[in-house]
Amino acid sequence: MSSSISSSDSSISGSGTRLPRRRARGFLALFLTGMLGTLALVVGGLALLEALGRLPPPSLSGRWDVDLTLKRWRDQGVPRAELLFAGSSAAFYGIDGREVRAALGDSVRFLNIGVLGAKMHQTRMWLEFVLGLQPEVRRVVLMSTYIDFEACPPRTARLFDPTEARALIARRFPLVYHHLRHLAPLRLMRDVVDWPRRLQLGPDTLETRRLEPWGGQVLTVTRERVPPKIVRGIFPQPDPRCYAALGAIARMLDRRGIESMFVLVPMRPGYLAAYDPDGRGLRAHMARVRATLAGTGMAVVDLHQELALPEEAFFDAYHLRAPWVRLQTRALMARLLDDREPPLARADRTYEAEILRASASPAARLRLRQISP
Repeated sequence: MSSSISSSDSSISGSGTRLPRRRARGFLALFLTGMLGTLALVVGGLALLEALGRLPPPSLSGRWDVDLTLKRWRDQGVPRAELLFAGSSAAFYGIDGREVRAALGDSVRFLNIGVLGAKMHQTRMWLEFVLGLQPEVRRVVLMSTYIDFEACPPRTARLFDPTEARALIARRFPLVYHHLRHLAPLRLMRDVVDWPRRLQLGPDTLETRRLEPWGGQVLTVTRERVPPKIVRGIFPQPDPRCYAALGAIARMLDRRGIESMFVLVPMRPGYLAAYDPDGRGLRAHMARVRATLAGTGMAVVDLHQELALPEEAFFDAYHLRAPWVRLQTRALMARLLDDREPPLARADRTYEAEILRASASPAARLRLRQISP
């Protein structure tokens, strides 16, 4: 009798342990099915939004201009260039490609790879990445303003993962893979509404998310549409690490046999009057730039001093409106053409002679400054 009771107890105990195990397996299967279903839903939703044009590019850098450039190169292929305009927003907003084309003709290919808000160490990283894709580059124009030297801590130097960026451009994975790697649900919900709207905006607002065919933007925005703090600007104490990054850029270009030029772009007179009334800060900065580049092949051009543009030329502390971007581009092309070295030489010197005279003659410069906004 005791043995039958014992066997009955054992049977009850065995069935009791099997039941929780079945429940656990069932719960795990349900959980995995839910996870896979959610993933499929997310992937399908992202693919649909991409097809409808309501999705921004994958956020490899968190900077719309860089991410949109990488996405463009994925879609259209990396354009070949002999001439690069690089740097911060000084380059991004500072080049009119129509003027470059008028000066150089169709034989010289060029790109504007300026990055909004980039400091000098970030420009170094981005330029090295782009040069890895651009074996034909022969000249780099590095356009800069004072705040590019604000802070260059090593932890912020890398704008994105270069390996992933190369994979994105090469189409090694579906685009949705890169979206999933950088998925932020709150940002996604905002972008679904905001991104298509911003793509439709014109050059009269900072909100626009369109790139010119050559890269960057040429804006007609008025100062009234710019936040006051951006108009006022800042005038920080420069970080020595930023000058070190500039020197590293110059030496890297020298090693590659690429000619280069550092350009200080014009800044708003009222901005400098407020922060650097006696000009000491800016003079010390340019002295440090020249000392950093001494012994390298990078030339130094001070367009701020040469052009001396008026207050109305600027939409904020550091950036020019479209008519004066044209003037700045003409002056810059005059500098480039003055070298008369291939690939920037051209047979027809009519345009070159015109802009060289304009940059050398005070009267002609004054007429060019009076272009109506």
